[in-house]
Amino acid sequence: MRALVLLLPLLLSACVVGVRPEPTVRPAPAPQTSSFVLNARLGLPPYPGSVALKHEQKGGSSEAEFETRDTLDQVYAFFHNWLVNRGWVRTRLEYKGPATKVEAVYQRGAERFKLELDQQGRSGRYKLEIDF
Repeated sequence: MRALVLLLPLLLSACVVGVRPEPTVRPAPAPQTSSFVLNARLGLPPYPGSVALKHEQKGGSSEAEFETRDTLDQVYAFFHNWLVNRGWVRTRLEYKGPATKVEAVYQRGAERFKLELDQQGRSGRYKLEIDF
């Protein structure tokens, strides 16, 4: 009996399963809905993943500066696609300088504006102007 009493703690310790708390499952962060827009009249959002440096609104027009590692073509394509998906039609497109500046004119009904996207040299810094 005494041997059984000595073996009992040993048997019980062998039966205890190490219990780890389950890892805390955190939901994926929801996309942040920011009220920040590059142009309030259009509701134009910032370029994804960019860092805003400057932003000014003047009536319906605006000027913004931001940084991104993406190319001029990638940045312009984002804004162009966003506008087209909202019914804007590009009526003019012109590359200026050594392909570091894009000027485009968009129209939807009687509304019309000029978009200028200027890459500052070959840096990742951009200036976007919207003029109604």
